[in-house]
Amino acid sequence: MNLKPKIDFKHFERCFTAIDTHTMGEFTRVVIGGFPEIPGNTMIEKRNYIVEHYDQYRRAMMFEPRGHNDMFGAIVLEPVHAEADYGVLFMESETYTNMCGHGSIGTATALVEAGLVEVREPFTEVVLDTAAGVVHTRVKVENGRAQEVTITNVPSFLYKDNLEIDIDGYRIPYAISFGGQFIPLVDARKLGVEICTENIPFFTDVGIKMLEKIPQEVEIRHPTVDIREVTTLEFYDESPTEQADMKNIVVFGKHQVDRSPCGTGTCAKMAMMHAHGRLGLHRPLINESVIGTLFRGELIDEVQEGEFSAVIPQITGSAYVTGIATYLIDPRDPLRYGFVLGE
Repeated sequence: MNLKPKIDFKHFERCFTAIDTHTMGEFTRVVIGGFPEIPGNTMIEKRNYIVEHYDQYRRAMMFEPRGHNDMFGAIVLEPVHAEADYGVLFMESETYTNMCGHGSIGTATALVEAGLVEVREPFTEVVLDTAAGVVHTRVKVENGRAQEVTITNVPSFLYKDNLEIDIDGYRIPYAISFGGQFIPLVDARKLGVEICTENIPFFTDVGIKMLEKIPQEVEIRHPTVDIREVTTLEFYDESPTEQADMKNIVVFGKHQVDRSPCGTGTCAKMAMMHAHGRLGLHRPLINESVIGTLFRGELIDEVQEGEFSAVIPQITGSAYVTGIATYLIDPRDPLRYGFVLGE
């Protein structure tokens, strides 16, 4: 059967239009309609305005019954910078993130697949205005379909090195690197625990405890942009397979685990490796996720970011549209803004 619903949208508080995608396994709900006009002279100001006035809609789109604990999303807005096609704010079950690699790939794919940018073959350029800065994406297009996306990220750099933190009586060494967001990086070999799906509970437990404690011990402050949060942490190791160089597991939000190799995490790790003399320019790095999907990374330039020596990283991966939906906020619904089990 092919039924056509006849719903009177005037009965609803809000109607959101979204394109659902996944990037190498990690979900992105790309919200392309329904949010009110968001004022702000920067994308950070726009994000802060949403936090103050419309955070209930983030919860509605990320939490049950429309989502779940491991949700991730992107809000497409008017850009601030003239060179950008669209502004985008990234959100997850806990908060907002300044930049997201897999989310940028998913958003660019959705915009191309939906015809919301001028599509050209073999490559379509889509410029995104994020809270971390302007991000250029290059979408490989064949027969009108997005095949893969290369993002050129913001300047990335090693922020602090040779740190240690006490978690459950253990001293864990780590570094903090910036790849669009500040990401603590932990060598899983120092913990003696293999990166695999069976050990996800261990890594989420340790990772969330570290994320809660690190801001109490380390000042987080970007030299040129108002970014002071640390919300994502990466454990890494060498890949046990020939298809990749490194393997990771990335935790964030409400005990969330990234199914993709994490774009900002890959950028942060490449910046750290470059600072350590372990990764030069124009040398590919294949990064593997905990479920075995891959990103291809490369450093294309060296720059200065405030007092930090930084690099410009690129990440390449593929995303796929999994659905298009209209989500409704019914004012009669006591759970209209979502809920999380256990809270």
